[in-house]
Amino acid sequence: MTKGFATISPECEEVFDEVKETDNLDYVIYEASAHDKKISVAASGKYKEYSELLPHFKEDTPRYAVIDFKYASPSGDGQRHKLVFITWVPEAASIHDKSYYTTNKDHLFRALLDISVHVQAHTPAELDHAAIMKQFKVL
Repeated sequence: MTKGFATISPECEEVFDEVKETDNLDYVIYEASAHDKKISVAASGKYKEYSELLPHFKEDTPRYAVIDFKYASPSGDGQRHKLVFITWVPEAASIHDKSYYTTNKDHLFRALLDISVHVQAHTPAELDHAAIMKQFKVL
């Protein structure tokens, strides 16, 4: 099987734009299929607490995600947010899935504009809210 780039379904960018430009959605989870050679939307929605998103990241299944990541302003004057792209490639995933997701992450990342931070996570600890906050250079 060749390791070509997956096709990004049009829905991927449409849902991303909705997360980026509206208050209708706060996140989108993407899945890549080596069989179909396609990246598609697995889930999208709104969240109140960041912890509500964590069940989307299974211990044996890679995913990509874009999250309108919310955090308290360092100066204490309210809540801020940044678009965060997460590449979730858990250690328990198959070698084939790890390879496929790693090969295609930049392809999807480049198609989605205005993302502030790219987080590569392999363990649940790396998905923790505080761990992602540490990735921000400037709040």
